[in-house]
Amino acid sequence: MVTRKEVARRARVSVGTVSNVINHKDIVQPKTVERVRQAIRELNYVPDQIAKSLAQRRTNHIGVAIYEMTNPYHAEVVRGLESYAAKKGYIVSTFFLNNNAEKKMDEICERRLAGLVNFMTNDLPHSFINILKSHKVVLANFNEDESFIFQHDYSAAMKTYFEALKQLGKRNIAYISTADRLRFLADTRGVAYYRYVSEFGMAEDDALVVFNDRYDMPSQTIGYLGCQRLLESGARPDAIFVTNDIAAMGVLRRLCDNGIRCPEDVAVIGCDDIALGKVFIPAISTITVNSVAYGEAIAETMIARIENPEANPYKKVVLEAQPCFRESLCADALPLSFKCK
Repeated sequence: MVTRKEVARRARVSVGTVSNVINHKDIVQPKTVERVRQAIRELNYVPDQIAKSLAQRRTNHIGVAIYEMTNPYHAEVVRGLESYAAKKGYIVSTFFLNNNAEKKMDEICERRLAGLVNFMTNDLPHSFINILKSHKVVLANFNEDESFIFQHDYSAAMKTYFEALKQLGKRNIAYISTADRLRFLADTRGVAYYRYVSEFGMAEDDALVVFNDRYDMPSQTIGYLGCQRLLESGARPDAIFVTNDIAAMGVLRRLCDNGIRCPEDVAVIGCDDIALGKVFIPAISTITVNSVAYGEAIAETMIARIENPEANPYKKVVLEAQPCFRESLCADALPLSFKCK
C-alpha cells in the first residue's frame, strides 16, 4: 500500500506539504501542488480516510437531514452545499428521515459526522441533538443557541407582491401553509402576511389562512387539500400565497378541478423558485431564494467552524429573498415597475 511518505519522495517535497495539498490548504505554491498531484496519480495513492478520522476524531463528512424527497428545492440546495464542500475535501450525504427515523438517527450518530444540516419540518428528539453536541458535530438549523441558523428574509418580497396585488385590484389574499399555526407565525412569511394584509387594507378573515398539521404528506398533497379546505370554508380568495412551489402546484390542480382559472380568477404565488416552476402551466410566480447560493453559504460557514471552532461562533445568517413575477399573477397586466421573469 502506497504511503504518504512515498508520495513526498516522488514529488521531492515534505510529508507535511503532501498533507497540505491533500487537505486543500491554500499555503502551497501552485507548481508544487501540481507536482504532488502528479505523484499521487503516478503512484495511485489513496488517502486513508479511516486513519485520518481517528487522528482528527472526526470525518470530513457533512450530513443533511430532510423529510421530503419530492421537493426539488432540497436537491438544489444540496447541490450548492456539495459543490462548495467538495472543493474543501468534504463529502455530503443526505439522510431521508420520513421513515425508520429512530434507526437512521442512530446511524447518523455512529458515523461521527463533522456537521449536520437540519431541513426537517418536524422537531428532532433532544436526546439525538445532545449526542451530536457531545460528539462536537457542527449543527445548522437546530436551536438558535446551539447551531447556525440560516434564514431567508421574505419581508421585502412579500411587500412587493402585496403592492402588485393592490395594483391588480385583489383584496381577498389567502395563505396556504405547509406548517402548523405556531411555525407559520414564527416564519417571516407568516409575519409579513399578517402585517401587509393590515397595512394594505386587505380582507382580514381567519378563513383565508389554512395551516397544516400533517407532516406525513408531500407538499403537492398539502397544497391540494389545503386549497380544498379553503374553498369549502366559503372563503372567496382572489390571490393565494403558498409556502413552496410544489405545494403551489397542488393548489393550481385543485383550482383547475373546481373550474377556477389562474390567474384570471385567482392568482397564485409560491416560494423557492424551483426550476420546474418556470415550465409549469401557468408558470408560477414565486419568491426566489437562489437555492444553490444558499447551499454554498451553509457549507462555507459550517466548514469554517469545523476547522476553527474558536474563531467561528454560532450565529444567524440572513439572506434576503426577491419576488419573481410569472404567469400565475397576471404579470403582463402589471405596470413596468414590476419586473417579469
